[in-house]
Amino acid sequence: MNIIIGISWPFANGELHIGHAASSLPGDVIARYHRLKGNKVILVSGTDCHGTPTEVKALQENKNPKEIVDACHVSFAKDFKDFGISFDLYNRTDDPDHKEFVQQQFLKYYNNGYLEEKEEEQLYCDHCKLFLADRYIIGICPKCGSEIKGDECEKCGSLLTIDEVKGTKCAICGNVATYKKNKNLYFKLSNFQEDIKKLLDSKRTSWRENAVNFTDRYLKEGIPDRCATRTLNYGIDIPIEGFKDKKIYGWFENVWGYVTASKKFAEKNNLNWEDFWKNKDSKIYLVHAKDNIPFHTVIFPSLLLATNDNYRLPDKIISDEYITIEGEKLSKSKGNYITLRYLLDHYSVDAIRYYFSINDPETRDFNFTYEGFINSINGELLGKWGNFVNRTLQFINKSFAGKLKHLKVDETIEEKLKALYSSVGIDIDHGNTKDGLSKIFEFINYSNKYFDENEPWKLAKEDLARCEEILYNCCNIIYNINNLLKPYLFETTKKVEEYLNSNISSWNYRRLEKVDLLKEINPLFIRYDKKVIEEERKKIEKK
Repeated sequence: MNIIIGISWPFANGELHIGHAASSLPGDVIARYHRLKGNKVILVSGTDCHGTPTEVKALQENKNPKEIVDACHVSFAKDFKDFGISFDLYNRTDDPDHKEFVQQQFLKYYNNGYLEEKEEEQLYCDHCKLFLADRYIIGICPKCGSEIKGDECEKCGSLLTIDEVKGTKCAICGNVATYKKNKNLYFKLSNFQEDIKKLLDSKRTSWRENAVNFTDRYLKEGIPDRCATRTLNYGIDIPIEGFKDKKIYGWFENVWGYVTASKKFAEKNNLNWEDFWKNKDSKIYLVHAKDNIPFHTVIFPSLLLATNDNYRLPDKIISDEYITIEGEKLSKSKGNYITLRYLLDHYSVDAIRYYFSINDPETRDFNFTYEGFINSINGELLGKWGNFVNRTLQFINKSFAGKLKHLKVDETIEEKLKALYSSVGIDIDHGNTKDGLSKIFEFINYSNKYFDENEPWKLAKEDLARCEEILYNCCNIIYNINNLLKPYLFETTKKVEEYLNSNISSWNYRRLEKVDLLKEINPLFIRYDKKVIEEERKKIEKK
């Protein structure tokens, strides 16, 4: 089977934070799982390069927008790589191939009547001398009265047109925004109301609940046409006369990045990209946080449908809820944020991946706390998995010189492991990565109990053959559980394979054929002193 997995593209205006890490990680887990299953996988994302925030940041730092984008792209790519996100291609939206492909689609839509010219009054900041992109407009939601930024109300979930927002101000300088005439092209998104309804009805059990609920709400409110051009200096040129002074709006072109990045990778690797995007037997996952739901369930499918090119529509929408930090909303402007780079520089990557995987906000917001993070390392990774691996292998090295002769498998354990492969595989395939990891750790608890109840330290003095059998079954558990953990933990699983001198390269149960261990077994994880928790909290308070 051909698998496309698209992780949402971070915008080039800062550093990756833990929200990016948490919402991206399920995509990597799914990709690693499908590779172990033997499927052809293309995992893509990239840097979203164009938009007012980049231009504003460039003005603030006295740089040109490309300098800002270049620095962010290098930073993002390194952070994702160090975090273990196994992209087949991490691209950027100012890539020439991406630009050309998007322009082709834009021209096609224009010729087919999907783009409509409108002259309208648009919000403008006289102080900043800018037509204001939605994200640079603050105001009041007309439906619930909450303060909002842009055209989406986080509190009530309404997707608005910007002229519905009350009391609009420029988010850059705070001055009242005024209206000024401007000519733009609008994409006829409303034409696809019924198509999106059919798509949603066919995917209600395949998409996350928040994606279903949000999309239902947009459909009930009526999908509005959406402006597809913008007055910007840095972006993709519009290949249509009369609009040379404008660029293609980011919402229109960045989602096409999933196609252009996978197309670029496929062509460089002698694959047919259309086998992934236009094949009834392929599968498409789109992975992101819930603020990106409308772009992936409404806008992107509509853009694909409007091509009339037989594109496959998204099969799985993996849309995480939000992350808070120590009980407060993640906010860069207020200093309440933690960069991914900070965690990578101070903690092991598998510890970070475990914590975000076991707490993945699949159905509700997740509150990141340093107490929870440190306790998960000490109590779960070290105390359960690390302890089981270390005490089993150290015991064999000390009492049996690292080798066992009696390799009799416990068939009950074997059947449990086979069932675990099936159950965890189903969870990951459905995008329920948290549930899959929880089941693995339930089995690790069972394994520690098996070790304790059979007391191999006593058997070593009373029944050597039975002792070896117990230890062999523990090694067989480690061998297979380690394989099940590969989609989640990419660093320590390599160490365990080295300790065992053996590995599995597919998503299948396999018996460990021999026990001939590496002589030097080191702990997989380190224990942190609880004082670290308070030290980390103080660092956040100082920001």
